[in-house]
Amino acid sequence: MKKIVIHSIIWLVLMYFLFISLSMFAPWKLVAQRSFASIFLMAGMFYISGCGLANQFLIRRNKPVLFGLFSIVFILLFSVFRVRILNLFPVNLGTIGPHFPDELFRQDDGFSWSDLLPKNRLESGRAPYLAGFLMNAVILVIAVLYRLYENKAQKEQESREELQQSQEAQILYLKSQVNPHFLFNTLNNLYGLTYSKSDLAPQMVLGLSDTMRYLIYETEQKLVPIEKEINFIRNYLELEKMRISYPENVRVTIRVDRPLAYIPPLLLLPFIENCFKHGNIGKDEDGWMELDISDGNGNLYFVCKNSYSSAQKKQMATSGIGLANVKKRLELIFAEKYELQAWKQDDEYMVSLQFPVFQKKDEL
Repeated sequence: MKKIVIHSIIWLVLMYFLFISLSMFAPWKLVAQRSFASIFLMAGMFYISGCGLANQFLIRRNKPVLFGLFSIVFILLFSVFRVRILNLFPVNLGTIGPHFPDELFRQDDGFSWSDLLPKNRLESGRAPYLAGFLMNAVILVIAVLYRLYENKAQKEQESREELQQSQEAQILYLKSQVNPHFLFNTLNNLYGLTYSKSDLAPQMVLGLSDTMRYLIYETEQKLVPIEKEINFIRNYLELEKMRISYPENVRVTIRVDRPLAYIPPLLLLPFIENCFKHGNIGKDEDGWMELDISDGNGNLYFVCKNSYSSAQKKQMATSGIGLANVKKRLELIFAEKYELQAWKQDDEYMVSLQFPVFQKKDEL
């Protein structure tokens, strides 16, 4: 609809200027009729060339030779048709008409400026056909270039939409794998507590209820507030602390100035899970982990460190399904706008991640 309105305005503006330019040579009714006929013919040439010839022979069939032949024939036939139609509304350019009498242009020596004006082009033999041919050729070139550009833009838009739909489908699939992965680990922890008849089991059930509420109702969104994601991480850490012997060795630092900014959900969890799964926190007395989350300059910064023993080095090399999924999600969502690094040094493993935050919930 927007395209139709824009095109209509353009043709009306052209008809207006044509009417103004011819109104000094003939009565306004005749000029209005001729202007309408001229613009109608120009529009017909434009749309037949672009939507007809260009579509059929260049875009759909890719036959440039046939397009050239049909274009020449069409221009010739349409030029004759144009002259015949405009002959019905003759405008004599040799006489200025009632608005500007010829006496205004005549000098004492008998010379008249009106003699320099061309005579009626509809009465000058082949001239109107040549003028019509050139005008139609120009219109055809413009129409074809416009149609090719429009087709290219349409293809690019369709490609972007297909890519976006594909990425969204992959993100939903990868995120759906994270939820069972988290639930599987937590249920394993809960099983261990209930098997040993620990008094912490009821608290873990309550904590699991809170985290499952977040997983069910919040993670269906493409973006969630940083504040909610951080609260989810805190709940998860509390669940993990319930099952380890030295919960004080879990050290967390959070410095977020814009908690209402938005990030994709469940991006940070797999890195934290790996600290408990592959590190020696909860297994050795000196096992530890450190978590640091901060924001600034439009980015979220995440650093996760944990200790591990020499017997667990092979486990640290295996990222597991959670970490593989989050890497794919980062690539799909942020392309090259994120930085993910991992180091192994002595008995310490560290992951550093930074990515842009979103200002609006529907920005992704």
